[in-house]
Amino acid sequence: MERFFKNHARYNACYNGPVELCKNRGVRGKGMIITQCVTKHLSGVSCLYWCARCFFHAALFCIVVAGCADLSGNPPPAGPSRAAEVLDAQQVIALIPAARDVRTLKAGAAALEFRLLEDTTLNGLGLRMLRFDVPPPLDGKGAIAKLEAFDASATAGVNHIYRTAAEGDQSRFDYASDLMNWPAGGCRAQGPIGMLDTGVSESVAQTSGGTVISRSFVNGSQGITRHGSDVASVLMDPRRVSSATLYNAAVIQRTADGQQIAGVDSILKALDWLAEEGVRVVNISLAGPYNKLLDKGVGEAVRDGMVIVAAVGNDGGTAPPRYPAALDNVIAVTAVDANRRIYRNAVRGGHVDIAAPGVDIPVALNNQTRFVTGTSMAVPFVTARIATDPALHGRTAPEIRAALAQSAEDLGSPGADNVFGSGLMRALPSCNR
Repeated sequence: MERFFKNHARYNACYNGPVELCKNRGVRGKGMIITQCVTKHLSGVSCLYWCARCFFHAALFCIVVAGCADLSGNPPPAGPSRAAEVLDAQQVIALIPAARDVRTLKAGAAALEFRLLEDTTLNGLGLRMLRFDVPPPLDGKGAIAKLEAFDASATAGVNHIYRTAAEGDQSRFDYASDLMNWPAGGCRAQGPIGMLDTGVSESVAQTSGGTVISRSFVNGSQGITRHGSDVASVLMDPRRVSSATLYNAAVIQRTADGQQIAGVDSILKALDWLAEEGVRVVNISLAGPYNKLLDKGVGEAVRDGMVIVAAVGNDGGTAPPRYPAALDNVIAVTAVDANRRIYRNAVRGGHVDIAAPGVDIPVALNNQTRFVTGTSMAVPFVTARIATDPALHGRTAPEIRAALAQSAEDLGSPGADNVFGSGLMRALPSCNR
């Protein structure tokens, strides 16, 4: 099933009407929209409730928005969450196919006094990225509309901020491998593994015995390496993964007030690099708002064979979906503790695919052991499973999602649910070493 917001659902509602929206849109695997009344024969009461809900959302959006824009991807539902932040409110980014002539877009932008700050070809994604300074009195929304009007192939948007999804030290125990039934001695990586995060400490390679190849895509001061080192040490732990080569794309920068953030432009450049290097499995322990530029870049990478595994985020159970995990073509990972209970701050929703240990995860670096918590720390377990399992490596996201669901330990409500997804990921009893 497709998610409710796929293919610009709310926007198409303005044209097709909420009834057609109810008929034609679904939520992947969650039985929440009218489509499933037909396909799964839900009760009449359920059908009536969800069709009414779908009708309400579509109608409400059309009342609020006078016109409909052609936006790509999966715009998020309304709901309480941290306000979407941007790296620079006076800048916008445009993506166009790499083979397209950019002169029309540039000429139109120049005529309105947009100042071109960057023009980068992302060969690995088949895209060209242009970053502009927005001329007054235009705001970001107005600038986006202007740029997309100049070239129908353009996707324009603001440079949203994405944050790490981990917390500080907790208690002292190691349970993850046993909980997932990971084979003793670990499993051999089937190919290189990619990661978008902070930089990584040299001690990660020394401790794991693997290889780390790093490149920075940070625009300002590079963030401290702790988060990326924590994630990488779990991903490359020799007790679970051997012969690993990690391509680490540093996208996190440190702001003047000490915050660690990543702009969507850095994320796009990082995905482009990983695609060019032939990396097929990528770990992203970052979470932020929906951004159609991110959606476009992820879509291109996935189309070329990349599998992206991402954290659902730590904004709490009532928060709306966080991205890129909430995109349909991304494997979304939540976190549980040693007792199989959901991590209290994990985001919930129909996009959650699978759960893995993410509470009190031990990280051993520089002869010291710390214990870290967050959905960030659950992602590398799932990434490691995909990267080491010959039956999963090289498969598409839907195929991997189905395989993980088939072998998962069901948690919470019977079947897939909004809290645990398909349940706790379980490793195969043996692997190709």
